This record gives sequence, structure tokens and C-alpha cells, in this order.
Amino acid sequence: MTVADINAVVQAFRDGVANQDAEALSRIYHEDARFLPPNMAPFEGRPAIRQAFQQLLDMGVRSVDLEPIDVREAADLTIEYGRYTLGLETGDGQTVSDVGKYLVVHETRDGTTRISYDIFNSNSPPPG
Repeated sequence: MTVADINAVVQAFRDGVANQDAEALSRIYHEDARFLPPNMAPFEGRPAIRQAFQQLLDMGVRSVDLEPIDVREAADLTIEYGRYTLGLETGDGQTVSDVGKYLVVHETRDGTTRISYDIFNSNSPPPG
């Protein structure tokens, strides 16, 4: 994958969250992908990933900023490590940020590159 390809995926995430569009977010993933968010069970397959994103959006996720730090390629796989900042709207309308790290495995199949594995977690301890 090129830097432009990675940037296109980053922009698709930003747009999907900004538009509150779980379906668009799920289309970034292969049909049999695995999405591994913190404090939740794994979500396997695009329909489950769409459901996971809908849950996150319903919980108040309003923006995402992704910063790829290291991208490594091996045959049909591209591994991306980076930092994220999530903008979260609380129940009282306040906005808070969550900063953390992520690891994504992009895979090219039949000429199409999508995400196969995605895991992220916060740099902050869980709320007490």
C-alpha cells in the first residue's frame, strides 16, 4: 500500500465517523474481518463490525483522528501501527477525548485491499 492508500483509509474513517455512518465504516473491512475494540468481545464479519461501529457511534463517538506512525508491507499484507484521538460526546453534551494506539492489518485479495484485523486501545486507565 502506498502512503496515499493509507491516507484514503484514514479519510474514510474520519468521514464515516463524522457522518455517523456505521455501514460506510464497515465497508472498509473484508467480509470475514475481525474488529477488536477495547472492553468488548471481538466482532467477526462485516455485519458484526457494522453493529460494533453503530454501538460506538451510539455511545457518543463523534470524531476520530488517526496518525499512522509505522507502515510495513509483506506480500499481500500491510501492517499499520499508529495513534488515534477519539472525540466523545458525553451524556451532558460535553466533549472529551480519548487518546490511544492501534494496529491494523490490511490485506489485498483479488486486487482489493481492505482491513482484515483491527485492534485499538486507550492510553488511559478504564474509568473507575
